[in-house]
Amino acid sequence: MPIPGPESNFLWFRFVLGQPVVRELECKDVRSTLIFVTGGNVHTEVLSEQIDMSDDLQLIVTTSRLAQTTTRALARRKATEWGFPYVERSDRSMELTLQDAGAAFVFRNDGLVLSTTQTQLRFELGTAALRLLSIARGERDWLVNVGELVEGHRVFDATLGLGRDALVAARAVGPGGEVVGVESNLALFTLVSEGLASHDAGEESTAIRPVFGDSREVLSREADASFDVVVIDPMFALPGKSDGNFKALREFADPTRLDPEWIRQARRVAKRWVIAKARYEEPWFNSEGLQPAPGMKTARWWRASGGA
Repeated sequence: MPIPGPESNFLWFRFVLGQPVVRELECKDVRSTLIFVTGGNVHTEVLSEQIDMSDDLQLIVTTSRLAQTTTRALARRKATEWGFPYVERSDRSMELTLQDAGAAFVFRNDGLVLSTTQTQLRFELGTAALRLLSIARGERDWLVNVGELVEGHRVFDATLGLGRDALVAARAVGPGGEVVGVESNLALFTLVSEGLASHDAGEESTAIRPVFGDSREVLSREADASFDVVVIDPMFALPGKSDGNFKALREFADPTRLDPEWIRQARRVAKRWVIAKARYEEPWFNSEGLQPAPGMKTARWWRASGGA
């Protein structure tokens, strides 16, 4: 969230590796510190970036009305770590609690919810749970098939979202591999980072490294052929059939459409494949090397060779 002060719409983020991970925000004459304690299978990527936050929602932390004392204490601690204001809920409605804020991290006795006046979003495995069970049974997942993922591969997830593809990729590449996931929305990045930190993916999976930023800019700083596979799954302009949690995700997801430059950067960084999702074929797909992904029942997934 913006820090009051001169030119406060622009924040300098510096991510520092370690546990706990300290993210230091700097804005001209004003400084603030945001601490995330990560654990399990999550680490945070080093990133140095100037990010325009002027269009981001103002975020607060609160609790449910019937939150226990321990839940309230956790909410206050997280508010301090994340650098968001803590607002006492008491018996107020969510609308009154939010006031001028756009969304709230609501700590309930049964977990964390990202809420607006219209939607509630949780970190849940969703379809990833079924996909991971299929992999455990020896069945092949579509992402594993199309990306030809094997143990030891490095995967760049350019649209992390709730981390479902990243979780599948982390299992496919194993503890010797690497998965980096980039999320551009601060609210969503905070929710998924917290969720991944508390999720035990098991010894069969590698650590997922969430990165906050614009994936196109992050890709532009990566070396040629530094990842085996790059996955791009942008949010469609028009919603399709989905579970309720995914519908809530749309309120926070980056609406940026797939474009040729995004694919070019991804192909430069990928050694093997770029996998991208699009509802319809664009006129420029063929010139950028995108072809329908083999073995898919729908034409929404496309693939281009890396190393371009």
